[in-house]
Amino acid sequence: MNLLLPEGTRLLHIGPAKTGTTSLQSGFHFNRAALEQHGVHYAGRGTQPRAAAGAVALGRRIAGHRTGLEAWPQLVDEVNGSPAARVVISSETFARANDARAKDVIDALGADRTHVVITMRPLVDMLSSSWQQYVQTGSRVTYTAWLDEMLRREDTIHGPQPEFWQKTRIDVLAARWSALVGPDNVTVVSLANAPRDFVLRTFEQLTGLPEGTLVPDPKSDNVSLSHPVAEVIRQFNERFFRLPGASADVQAAVIEFGAIRRLREHPELLRADERIEVPQWAADRAAVLMQEMIDGIRAAAVRTVGDVDALVVPSRPPVPSVDTPSAVSTAVSAELLTGMMLAVGRGLPTFDHLSGRTPLPDLNGVTTRRLVRYTATRLAQRARNGLRR
Repeated sequence: MNLLLPEGTRLLHIGPAKTGTTSLQSGFHFNRAALEQHGVHYAGRGTQPRAAAGAVALGRRIAGHRTGLEAWPQLVDEVNGSPAARVVISSETFARANDARAKDVIDALGADRTHVVITMRPLVDMLSSSWQQYVQTGSRVTYTAWLDEMLRREDTIHGPQPEFWQKTRIDVLAARWSALVGPDNVTVVSLANAPRDFVLRTFEQLTGLPEGTLVPDPKSDNVSLSHPVAEVIRQFNERFFRLPGASADVQAAVIEFGAIRRLREHPELLRADERIEVPQWAADRAAVLMQEMIDGIRAAAVRTVGDVDALVVPSRPPVPSVDTPSAVSTAVSAELLTGMMLAVGRGLPTFDHLSGRTPLPDLNGVTTRRLVRYTATRLAQRARNGLRR
């Protein structure tokens, strides 16, 4: 199959999360100069335009991000203003859009020139990594309780659904987005039973990039948390959100952008620890649900790349049951604490309003005369100190 998309196409990659998105987005972001030389523009400034995707797909600012609803029109202006033959927009947050918000996305990008790409791994492989990701962003639910809540329900499509199913039922995603752009303009890429770089090579073919152009930043490997580390973070969340005034912004600052970011600088500590395994009953249920999704993808008549049937098979065998995780090592504990302190040191939200301390006043309400007098006094004091030295 010739995967190359026509010139003028806006390739919208919607994830979902935990389907090779970090590697793919890093490959695009890390090689921007090479992309432009080959007529491909990667929209946004960072590895992904998450704030913009959150603005249009969720209608709100994502916790931990300073940019709000203005990010989406800014991104659309960038896309429309690019002279590149093909523009790529990638964020897992787009997978969380409902029917109405998905239409807003396509209306802004243009239904006649947007091609939606959905990547997918075996559902069973996404269970443990998804739970630990929710823990990173504030969840207080234990792994076994989360598996029960997600998998033992009879219906994972209709009615109010947990976020996990809103963005993971790829048959629903395929139907939703193909209704907006047509089934020929939706491609589902199966990563099952495929080489590690398969997603990178596939997107090179879609965009006309020479093979080997998309090379991820070696520092961007999104290693999943071990079970002990995820459990420590979960218990932290339990205690933290009991504090008066606790907010998702502060939690994101000290955990996602602090402790976890620091720990990922030492992936060997995570790889050496206990993996989060999937129990046999959960793997069996996931296989049934995955087959339903495969049938739904085929019914939607969208394009498929890779071995779709292999999505039913887990990449590693499940275990009879999940044991209680052990304690984290002192080395891991030290890195987590260091990351938290660095987050506060970078000027991220502090804990003054949580501890009962009175925060230092800001400059709102301070008269110009007082501010000038204070500044002059400090400058004079520095001058006197310099003369003494």
